[in-house]
Amino acid sequence: MEWLDIISVNRYIHACYQYQTGQMPAQSWVRAFNETEHWRPIVLQHLLIGMNAHINLDLGIAAAETMPAGELAGLKGDFDKINGVLADLVGDVQGELAEIWPLLKLLNSALGNVETAIINFSMEKARDAAWSFAEKLSPLPTPQRKQAILEKDEMMALFSNVISHPGFYGSLIIGIIRLGERGTTRQRIEILE
Repeated sequence: MEWLDIISVNRYIHACYQYQTGQMPAQSWVRAFNETEHWRPIVLQHLLIGMNAHINLDLGIAAAETMPAGELAGLKGDFDKINGVLADLVGDVQGELAEIWPLLKLLNSALGNVETAIINFSMEKARDAAWSFAEKLSPLPTPQRKQAILEKDEMMALFSNVISHPGFYGSLIIGIIRLGERGTTRQRIEILE
């Protein structure tokens, strides 16, 4: 598990380095980093776009790189345990987001466990997809693995567009939320830390 964490985090750090030095990281990370230059995205959109690149792309790659092809199944139990850890963090993140956008407290009160269940279900589905991607990558030789990663990255970059541009009504709601978000970017990051 430590090796999985190291590989996964290093993929993010490497993508940041590439972006900051004018190199080209994965397209899904480019989309996430580019959104930091715009006023409009709300904190939740930034989190979702980053999670898209991290979970939907990098996590599957990291799992495939952690274990030799024939031994990937041995990582599955520990991989699944992370879902429980993440589920325990959902309430904390909801509370922190409510500090940034106070009206979220009302929504959290009204929806309570329903909202948490939906978030946990979505997180579990994303991690299941990451595991499936790891299973796909694991037996592939390097050239085919690189091609599969490029194709997945392209698909996740397109999905980032859905998060960034959720249509007319979604954008309207996001605009209202954005106007109600409190604090500077630095203050928001400190709240989420």
